[in-house]
Amino acid sequence: MDQMVLKTQQWLNITYSEKQGYNPIPETGVTGWTTIYALLHALQIELGITATANNFGAGTTSRFNEKFPNGIPQQVYPSEIEDNIYGIIQGALWCKGYSTGASEITKHFYSGTGNAIKILKGDAGIDNSSSVVTLNVMKVLMSMDQFKLVNGGSTKIRDVQQRLNNKYEDYIGLCPCDGVYGRQMNKSLIIVLQAIEGFSVDEATGNFGSGTISRLPILPDATGELDVTTINDATDLIKYALICNGYSSVNLETYEWNSSLISIIKEFQCDMALTSNGSADTDTWMALLLSRGNPVRACVACDTSYDFLNQSRRDFLKNNGIYNY
Repeated sequence: MDQMVLKTQQWLNITYSEKQGYNPIPETGVTGWTTIYALLHALQIELGITATANNFGAGTTSRFNEKFPNGIPQQVYPSEIEDNIYGIIQGALWCKGYSTGASEITKHFYSGTGNAIKILKGDAGIDNSSSVVTLNVMKVLMSMDQFKLVNGGSTKIRDVQQRLNNKYEDYIGLCPCDGVYGRQMNKSLIIVLQAIEGFSVDEATGNFGSGTISRLPILPDATGELDVTTINDATDLIKYALICNGYSSVNLETYEWNSSLISIIKEFQCDMALTSNGSADTDTWMALLLSRGNPVRACVACDTSYDFLNQSRRDFLKNNGIYNY
């Protein structure tokens, strides 16, 4: 049991139990979605939302931006103004394991809470010179996302996660920096690809459709149509995707399309039964970012739910070079 989480739960129940949109939560001292949702409901109530919900959606985003267009800044000490918003921030930090330097919810936003925000931003890979709680930082606080390396996580993948946040926050928000490659990070990689391809923030949805395929930056650039920035960014993304697929020897400190990178790409292509040409072509991009790869790629293969007891089926596969017996 974590005493600071317990105090957060107690403060939430005391402060919001009589308010519309809040349901009291168990006071266990254990962080979980129940506590995170309670913090989110408290935030929504402070933003004037009574029909609270378990997601930081468009309504919450709109109200936050309306009330805090420049984010929530740190108070100038010794301001005596108290605000429940500050208490929510403190409680959320404790639930993520960040100390605010206080032993209670103070409803102040002084340097202790400010330093915790800066550490969180640093862990997320973004500029931490300011303690302002931006919209994206608040979304992080209202989530179970982790920004410290977790047990079983990869330091190389965490490095990639931080780099993505640092360069593409406008597109992907702040993705977890826990060293684990999962669905959310995979979607972020696709959105980053779409950003590199020139799609707007609204257009970059993470759906790998025909538009994304049509703009794939094929590397090395034999046509000379790609600008240097696109080439460099796409090279980085190829490296990120290779690391996420288990090829951890990739060097992230250079944009160079060198023999080492080509060798790793060829290894990946060989493992995926693709043409081993060392280039980032359509099949390679799609194999790196989609579990199914390119569904229309040329191949000698068969996917069937039928058994092979029937002689005519075996003959058909054999005659098409798929199966030999």
